Amino acid sequence: CIFIVLNYDRIMLHPGESTKLEIALGILTTVLVLEATRRTLGIVLPILAILSLGYAYFGPYLPGVWAHRGFSTSYIFETLYLSSQGIWGMTTGVSATVVAAFLIFGAVLYSTGGGEIFVELAQWIAGRSHGGPAKVSCFSSAFFGTISGSAVANVVVDGVFNIPLMKRLGYKPEFAAAVEATASTGGQIMPPVMGAGAFIMAELIGIPYVKIALAAAIPAILYYIGVTACVHFEAQRAGLQKIPVELIPSIRKILPRSAPLFIPVVLLIFLMVKGYNPTLAVFWSIVSAIILYLIGGRSWRQFIEKFKNIINSLESGGRSIVLVASLCTCAQIIIGMFNLTGLGIKMSEIIIGLSAGSLFLALFFSMIICLILGMGVPTTAAYMIAASVAGPALSSLGIPQLAAHLFIFYFAIISAITPPVCAATYVAAAIARSNWLKTGYIAVKMGLAGFIAPFMFVYGPGILLIGSPLTIIERSLSASIGVIALAAGAMGFLVRKANWFERLLLILAAFLLIKPGYLTDILGFFTIVGIFLLQKHKGHKE
Repeated sequence: CIFIVLNYDRIMLHPGESTKLEIALGILTTVLVLEATRRTLGIVLPILAILSLGYAYFGPYLPGVWAHRGFSTSYIFETLYLSSQGIWGMTTGVSATVVAAFLIFGAVLYSTGGGEIFVELAQWIAGRSHGGPAKVSCFSSAFFGTISGSAVANVVVDGVFNIPLMKRLGYKPEFAAAVEATASTGGQIMPPVMGAGAFIMAELIGIPYVKIALAAAIPAILYYIGVTACVHFEAQRAGLQKIPVELIPSIRKILPRSAPLFIPVVLLIFLMVKGYNPTLAVFWSIVSAIILYLIGGRSWRQFIEKFKNIINSLESGGRSIVLVASLCTCAQIIIGMFNLTGLGIKMSEIIIGLSAGSLFLALFFSMIICLILGMGVPTTAAYMIAASVAGPALSSLGIPQLAAHLFIFYFAIISAITPPVCAATYVAAAIARSNWLKTGYIAVKMGLAGFIAPFMFVYGPGILLIGSPLTIIERSLSASIGVIALAAGAMGFLVRKANWFERLLLILAAFLLIKPGYLTDILGFFTIVGIFLLQKHKGHKE
């Protein structure tokens, strides 16, 4: 790194010229990046990076469409070490600036009481309703998602409290774990933070991060409506208990402690909406969070304890930066080789060819690619790799860049609960001591809204806040009703237990409402009303 800093001007003025020392340093840097990623994130991403390097070198020996002219060892490591197309690419730069600042912000908020307050607020909001403990998981994961970008981190923070509580009140371990995994995965699509991937998306497509966060708001709400509806219907179907009143915290005790949490978040949103640079906006939000936390002490001893806690939170933020920096840099190796060999373009051409001009098939194949690339790979890395493969294909079919990249981003996230490799499901199942495969099946069923929402905003961009206010309201309402109907069909309950024919009609109605158009909306709405009245009538007869 020091060598690059000292020789930056010469390297930029004379691209393509390298010495033996520079090639050796390039090889060493690449090996160190791969090893750092293996230590922090496991073996999957480094193996993908090694395969991409092998593809660049062995190109002439590959069959058919996969062959290319090949590149020498020196040229490969020149690209990685001495250009902005390799290790020092855009994603590495974003991880070192905007993402690093937001990770510190999240760590400070959590360490100053944010995690505890989020859980208590969720208990107060949802604890008294059917399926209360599971709904608490939905709300607390959504809240915690505003300061976290990791499904696994959400599961760990919320799951250690919510999963044992659900099991104690009669919830099956598989269901408890599935609720936590599904709800925690959605935290990555919940504005304003949305994980590191959203900041990288802003750089990739040249759209301000604030616009991306606003566009993602309604789809994120739809996701949680779907998960919460699944919880509600399953709770009623199985007769699950509510949270005991004595375990629900008082709002009077929560609000006085929430100022150090909500004031910095509101300040962050205000500064970003006003057009401030995201890094500057989050810097002042961190400062405000620290000041509010420190002035809350009533004695010098408390002040010292709070100051030590701030130091620990900064250390925690630094550890998070190490994780994100290693995955972004390793993913940048893969992206660099994709661009060098033209593999991304080839994959895009294959997607377009297989779809035969059909938008739905192109979206379907892109979804499969995103889910496969997300197997065992962190969301941010999965999004970056998938965007280089599927992004050009979707854009070439006339899909707006924002919708195309959000489509890819969503499925990179959903891969965290999609078997056979599903990190969030693994962790939740470990906490609940449940069968991970059954947990994964239930999680996918509960997360159906997450699988449908990306198709919804491609076909009807109103839910991305694109179009007139009337269009946005109409699409949001019909999509919300459709997601609830989908949850009812998936869980087999609306007013009472649904038979297979009623479930089929509910799912059909959901797809009619999800598809844009007044005719389909009317048909879907009256189908749901018909099933509702039919089940009510059956209930009265019994």
